[in-house]
Amino acid sequence: MAALDAPAGSKPPSGRRRPGTRGTAQATIFSIALILFFTPLVASAAFGFTLPGKGFTLDSLDVAVQNTNFLPQLSTTLQLAALSTLASLLLLVPTLLFLHLRAPKMLPLTEWLSVVPYVVPAIALVSGANLFFRNVAPSLLVGTYSLVPFYMVLTLPLVYRTLDAGIRALDIRTLFAASASLGATPLQTLVRIILPNLRAAMLGASLLSCALVLGEYALASLLLHSTFPVFMVEVGMNQPRAAAALSFLSIVATWLLLAALSGASAKRIRKRSSTRSKGQASNGLQLQESAPAGPCSATKGISR
Repeated sequence: MAALDAPAGSKPPSGRRRPGTRGTAQATIFSIALILFFTPLVASAAFGFTLPGKGFTLDSLDVAVQNTNFLPQLSTTLQLAALSTLASLLLLVPTLLFLHLRAPKMLPLTEWLSVVPYVVPAIALVSGANLFFRNVAPSLLVGTYSLVPFYMVLTLPLVYRTLDAGIRALDIRTLFAASASLGATPLQTLVRIILPNLRAAMLGASLLSCALVLGEYALASLLLHSTFPVFMVEVGMNQPRAAAALSFLSIVATWLLLAALSGASAKRIRKRSSTRSKGQASNGLQLQESAPAGPCSATKGISR
């Protein structure tokens, strides 16, 4: 009543913000974030694809692509990203499902352990692994694929939290119980019910893991392995414009990959929701057709 009795020219209460002010603040923050994010990217593109007195050119990129180490190291990095992502999913999906079903009290401990890679720097991890494996298994760190376990540890916080959020969004206990009541085995429930519902979370975890592995430099350089980020740094020592062009193209390629996978996942979700809505509509029509006649029709039948 006090708000209704207030005069027309009075100011709103000090504790409330006007909608226009809030929208302006959000737009300002978003614009500043875009500027801070895209300015280095545009600067690297301008530096990599231009030459003084020549303007836009692809000469610096041609020099880097014609290098004999370009394709082998790019292929190696892509293989490491795929293997690390697949191994992380195979390890963490069953582990998190078991913890949520059988040992929920262990979840706070595992969540704390998943943050350890953020606490331990990469140089300490590599130094400790070198001291241990050089004495126990000297040939273990020689191959390039020895980077896969290190990349799994490096991506553990992101993959763990993405999968954990996806599992928490599902009532997996009820799903397993309902599936068991219908005669399905736990393996059938996992393959036909749980994993399809975890597809979005698994896709998000895969995207984060691939993006991190494709740009990882410290572990590969400390273990003396040749990957694509190491190649870009080596090229940048003598040809900084070529390194800038390669870094810009790698970022754009990663964005396109993320956008393509996200678009495919969104299309599947929309298709599934439209199929469900059509099924519900057809079921409603069938129920209406099979419904008993109303009182009016009954009285008409009796009068006849």
